[in-house]
Amino acid sequence: MKKIIFTLALIVPTLYFAQDSQKDKKCDLPSTYQEPAPDKKIQSFLKKVDATISDLRKHIAIDNDCNESDVVFLRISEQKGNGIYDVCVKGKSQKYKRMGSVFMKNTENPFDVAK
Repeated sequence: MKKIIFTLALIVPTLYFAQDSQKDKKCDLPSTYQEPAPDKKIQSFLKKVDATISDLRKHIAIDNDCNESDVVFLRISEQKGNGIYDVCVKGKSQKYKRMGSVFMKNTENPFDVAK
């Protein structure tokens, strides 16, 4: 009996939290939300290869068929060679990454050529 109660105590919370997935969450940002500011030194370096935040905003807008004003940055983590960006696009949370000067969704693998 103790084993059954212990097993249920482990399974019930797991099933409860499994239903609350990140894919279903929407971005509910307050009207006073301010986007994080990118590092100016890195942005001036990336300007040479057209890989700045404004270029990413254009890329995301084209990718999702929306206006650039619909793209809101939640988190910016970047270096000169790569970067990861959490964005809110038309109310949906998405992640993008930059490798060198190429932007792509975080789920894409640029090295997977066998499709």
